Amino acid sequence: MDELKIASTPGTRDGVRIIRLTGPFVLQGVFEFQSVSRAGNEPVTIVDLTDVPFMDSAALGAVMGLHVSCQRQQRKYGLVGASSRLRTLFEVAGVVAILVTFRTIEEAEEKLTASATAK
Repeated sequence: MDELKIASTPGTRDGVRIIRLTGPFVLQGVFEFQSVSRAGNEPVTIVDLTDVPFMDSAALGAVMGLHVSCQRQQRKYGLVGASSRLRTLFEVAGVVAILVTFRTIEEAEEKLTASATAK
């Protein structure tokens, strides 16, 4: 698991895209992540971090870029499956209160599609 793998698939609900990351999320994977995350036009993007053992500051910057991009475009996003190591990084970096996180993909789909259709 030396290299980041990124897979983009449709969610179980309409208008949801899931980006699954597998492996360490570090600088080498940032540009691919940015490309994949910007490629879709679905109203909801869920980033599955379940299989990410760690991320560096460049990767955290890319996640924050997704946050800002979604705000600008009035789209929803959520991060799911962040390990305690990743959650600690979010806390130390001071972004834990800014990032939208959920425990599971199902919870994220339910809450994000409900808020997207409520508009």
